[in-house]
Amino acid sequence: MTKRYITIVVSYFILLFSGILGVPLVTAIFHGFSSASNAEITAYSVVIWSILSNIATLCIIWLLLHNQPEFNKIAMGEKTNVSQSILYAVGGFFVLLIAQYLAVLVISIFIGLPSGSENTAKLLEFTKAAPVFLIFISILGPILEELVFRKVLYGGLANRMNIHGAAVISSFIFGLLHGDIQYLLSYFLIGLILCFLYTKTKRIIVPMCAHILMNTFVLVLSLLNWG
Repeated sequence: MTKRYITIVVSYFILLFSGILGVPLVTAIFHGFSSASNAEITAYSVVIWSILSNIATLCIIWLLLHNQPEFNKIAMGEKTNVSQSILYAVGGFFVLLIAQYLAVLVISIFIGLPSGSENTAKLLEFTKAAPVFLIFISILGPILEELVFRKVLYGGLANRMNIHGAAVISSFIFGLLHGDIQYLLSYFLIGLILCFLYTKTKRIIVPMCAHILMNTFVLVLSLLNWG
């Protein structure tokens, strides 16, 4: 991968671990003027730091990619038109939902029905405390992940190896970094489908939209069931 792509990947990893310092800092600031409970302050601190750090990372990525020549072979060639791109995005959304269902079915057959996702449970808890977190989960998160895992990681690896190997490696890393090992197969399949959408359309906006639709649907459904 180029230095520009490596810088983006490093920036993303810094983002993943930035909460170790950032959340306690925001929490300390809150304790200085808020009378909310410790649980509420912690939730607000996570939400605020997540949104601000993701926006900052997106700005860094935009600066690194803006007005730069395209050398990613996945994005080269004829792109799908607007109507085709919409169809791929919406169709991809439904395929993503089916893939998640099948992944859970396979997991339940071989190792038993997995318990609820800890990652999802935490996201729901923070969203309940601060509904603005919905913006992070539904929009900021998917945009950032598609830029990092599909455009940069998958695209960068595809310049060095077979695209199928690049898709497998980037999707596996995508799954691992979500932290839910029991749902690794589900995240892995999601990654592969999003790689396919990017490859077929040559527009990163397509997997972004499919990802945004999926996250929004799953989150809203989970909130309704939780409520």
